[in-house]
Amino acid sequence: MEIQQVVIHELIKQSGTKTGKTNPADKLLNIDLPLVNELVVELNKLYGTKGNNAIYGTFSREDVTNQFPECTDHYLENESNDQFLVLSVRCLAELAREANIRQSSTGGYIVFARYKEQHDYLLIVMIKDKQGLQVNANLEPVSITSIDLSKIHQAARINLTTYANISGSEEDSENDEAKTYLSFVSPRTNHDVSGYFRKALDCSDGVPSARATNSAFTTVDAYCQTIPQLKPLRPRVKDSLIKYFEGCLERKEPATLAGVEHSILQVVPAEHHALLENFSQFANSDEHQLPETFGVNAAKLKSYTRIISKNPNWELSFQRNVLGIDENSALRYDKKTGSLTIQCSQDLMTKIEDQLNSSNANQQAF
Repeated sequence: MEIQQVVIHELIKQSGTKTGKTNPADKLLNIDLPLVNELVVELNKLYGTKGNNAIYGTFSREDVTNQFPECTDHYLENESNDQFLVLSVRCLAELAREANIRQSSTGGYIVFARYKEQHDYLLIVMIKDKQGLQVNANLEPVSITSIDLSKIHQAARINLTTYANISGSEEDSENDEAKTYLSFVSPRTNHDVSGYFRKALDCSDGVPSARATNSAFTTVDAYCQTIPQLKPLRPRVKDSLIKYFEGCLERKEPATLAGVEHSILQVVPAEHHALLENFSQFANSDEHQLPETFGVNAAKLKSYTRIISKNPNWELSFQRNVLGIDENSALRYDKKTGSLTIQCSQDLMTKIEDQLNSSNANQQAF
């Protein structure tokens, strides 16, 4: 990890009040100090910790009074220490504004860190546990005893590499697989108050259903590909995932990351269940971005359950699981002749014969 810029601010607010105030630092921290490095490394571990699944999104830019996206743009034009401080103070102000609207919200230390791993990131974390992180009057860390990640109030991360390469017009495209650059995590017990943190950073609501549905199939397949014991089970895993998604649509319920994992476990032998221990972190990672909760897109699901082909004269659509190569298959494919043989139902036979009889009668009339 290459740490570039770090600063700590403070939001002071008691629960039950609307009078929160800010205590911003006046300079960045010295990134060469061991405690500063340790702090960023520990906070970054929050991403990928089981139980702290990320919610993904983008800047909505719907609230013209929220200046955080604009300040982010200015910062990326001039990535100086001064501009980083301006950006962090602006974000602190937006957090304070949203916190004051909600009486139940409380204050804490807000850590801003710019660093590079596989990508370039801006990490923003609110820390409530002041016993774990102690700072002096200048908001410099003097002690990091043991930051309990389960007590982290909120955290957000912006993938600056992705964001810098996306134009405004591309942000509006649901088909842009790389467009999601904002992510948020919070303990499961704290999800009910996570809204104001996301609103302060002007985040849109989640990943589009079509993209999430498609990502579920590709992510599950990628995970099974990496584990020898699961690789042969991929067709059964896919069928189980389809069944789960169809059930979600029938019940008009969203799919969940836990539900996806359960659908895999249903077809994996019990002795291999331990191999799914890291699935949640894998699927919810910055690479795959499968949300904790998402809507199932019926059209996208159909592309995984049915084979559809058409030309100007005909259209064919059928469930993938009815296709086979033996004589008993409802739809039998012969690779040598390039033909598809259909076992006709009585209804289809009647319609075909009616059409042929009608055609013959018309030919005889002439």
